[in-house]
Amino acid sequence: MKAATTFPEKRLDRLPPRVCAMVCRIETGNEDVQRLKMLGICVGRQIEVIKSGDPMIVRVFGSRLGLSASLAAHVWLEVCAPDHCALSETSKP
Repeated sequence: MKAATTFPEKRLDRLPPRVCAMVCRIETGNEDVQRLKMLGICVGRQIEVIKSGDPMIVRVFGSRLGLSASLAAHVWLEVCAPDHCALSETSKP
């Protein structure tokens, strides 16, 4: 039986541009969790950073969103394997 490859978790504010990742957890108060959910950022969702910084620009569900780095610091992601992610295919130049 082949073992699954796992990638280390990264905070959204530390994800470099053009890398696809999946939200695995959000560690913040209920108000910020609700704010993130309203933006489409929730567990199981794929995200790509378009521009790092503050505010950062992320792609979620095909839309670009501005997000403060302080809020993004509460979002933990698992980086997708380069050959196993639909977002990385659609975002290539």
